[in-house]
Amino acid sequence: MIRATAIRAVAAGVPWRAVAAAVLVSAAFGAGWTVNGWRKDAEIAELNATRAETDLSAARQALGEFKTASADIRARADEYRGITTELDAAASAIRKELKNAKPLPADCRPDDFRVRKLSDAVDAAKRAAATR
Repeated sequence: MIRATAIRAVAAGVPWRAVAAAVLVSAAFGAGWTVNGWRKDAEIAELNATRAETDLSAARQALGEFKTASADIRARADEYRGITTELDAAASAIRKELKNAKPLPADCRPDDFRVRKLSDAVDAAKRAAATR
């Protein structure tokens, strides 16, 4: 019984209104903190979504530029293959014609046909060097 009386005496001396007010203020602060956290989480999620959309549009633009560049490279490679095939055929024809031509005497000047073929070969070599 002495205990119960002591507890009642101590309980009578505690300002219950102040304790209740402190608990209420703490609960309101905790609720506000939680709601603010939810609000900030929503803002962060929105910022992340915006950044992801921006990254996606940048990636799509880079992919489009890559496709354009690869098509340009492919076209130029095809053009190069065509030019080299053309030059190889011309060089083979020139070699064949020069191989089948009659040799010149040591003291003779070349005829117009040979000079023309040599000039064509030089022009073809210059064009090939210019395309590089």
